[in-house]
Amino acid sequence: MKTTPEMRRILDLEDAEPAELFEILPGSTVPFWAQVRMQIAWALSESVTGSVAVETDNWTRWGEARRLAKAFLPNRSDAARRARRHDVLFYVGGGTVASAGGRTRNWLVDDFAEATPSALVVQRRPLPSPLGPPAFRPTLSMEPTTARARLWARGYAPPAATVAAIDRLLGYFAQQLDLQPSQIGGIRRRVLRTEAHRPHELAELRRMVRRVRPRVVIMDTASYTYNGETVGVFKDAGAYVAEPQHGWIGPSHAAYNYGRAFEHPALRRALPDELLTFGEFWSEGVTIPARKTAIGKPHLERLATAAPRVRERQLLVISSRAEPDETDRFVEELRGALSPDWRVVFRPHPGEREVVDERYPRIAAHPGISIDEAPDVYATLADTHTVIGVASTVLFEAVAFGCHVIPRDSAFSASVIGDAFGPRISSVAQAVRRLEASDQISQPSVREVAPDTGIWATVSTDAYRRWLADRIGPPTR
Repeated sequence: MKTTPEMRRILDLEDAEPAELFEILPGSTVPFWAQVRMQIAWALSESVTGSVAVETDNWTRWGEARRLAKAFLPNRSDAARRARRHDVLFYVGGGTVASAGGRTRNWLVDDFAEATPSALVVQRRPLPSPLGPPAFRPTLSMEPTTARARLWARGYAPPAATVAAIDRLLGYFAQQLDLQPSQIGGIRRRVLRTEAHRPHELAELRRMVRRVRPRVVIMDTASYTYNGETVGVFKDAGAYVAEPQHGWIGPSHAAYNYGRAFEHPALRRALPDELLTFGEFWSEGVTIPARKTAIGKPHLERLATAAPRVRERQLLVISSRAEPDETDRFVEELRGALSPDWRVVFRPHPGEREVVDERYPRIAAHPGISIDEAPDVYATLADTHTVIGVASTVLFEAVAFGCHVIPRDSAFSASVIGDAFGPRISSVAQAVRRLEASDQISQPSVREVAPDTGIWATVSTDAYRRWLADRIGPPTR
């Protein structure tokens, strides 16, 4: 894994520490650079790697009316109105879920929450999930507060002076980082929308925090600096903020690598105090001005240990959103090149699930290719012989589940996975040769399941308990 030229440009700008990086817009508490940094990094990356963003719009007038009704009527899951005092607050998106006995289990934090004497989970997505009610109680939602904020923000336009400052700063960043007007235009639209919603959303967040009074906040994506205002609210309340790793991190990931400017208190405010990683491998691969502690991933530890060692010929192809047209062609041709006894399964990126037919028409129409719709990829990995992918945490997880991994070559994979899984293939013929070389003569094949302890720390729940005791001390009640 290595730092990409695009990431290096951002780091060089931050190391230079120009005054524009520290400007704070009226009504904000963190510099504007923190609010747009990730969006700029994505724009730079997409122009090189072929990663294509997914645009979805499920808004309907009736759906919005229902959303608002739920937001203003009594709602037992409304975090801002129903939360109570807890020492530890898990503040999560709500998308890292798996089905467990008719309930929704958040694989990122539920194991840790269950090991915490006084824990509350608050997610940004609505409750209940399509998979069922939450497995951990209490779990509440910020969805009603988001709906109320959207209503209150209608018709609002930022003051002319604020818009002028936004345009000036975006113009400066574009000049320094060689961004195109079309890239900046999309970022500007999102920024102006955020400017309208943010005051109302933060007011609701502060209301929830006053009710909970957490001593420790464990927040996913806390290092994504567009969440810097939220992180700042938790810090203002006296909470220690830690982020649990949720996916791939490395030297080219903008959320986990920062230049010298982020040592300044104004920008440091936008980042968590600590990063809790899956293992030392991940801790050593990033440069973030925060403590790094290898905790592990209980969900993987538990399910990988229980995964069957005997595997049929199932091939799983993982999407990372990069070059969808090429992936569509590759998977179709790979299916045609393999014998019928191979079952070919394609798993879209979570952000692509609603648009698979549009982005991957060949795959979607092919009767010999299955679309993996399992909420939890681990259920699929447990039955898989070989995984093919460009750049994804799933490739590392696949090895922990005893799967053979074949990496595909791209500008994306060169920086994200490097040579971690051997030479990267660039054609269907190479993929078939690697499959033939890895397959056992007798069927079904037997796979060794032994997670690398450097990548996946072991006894993770116990490690979390020790970590929490060090950070929080004895419980308050």
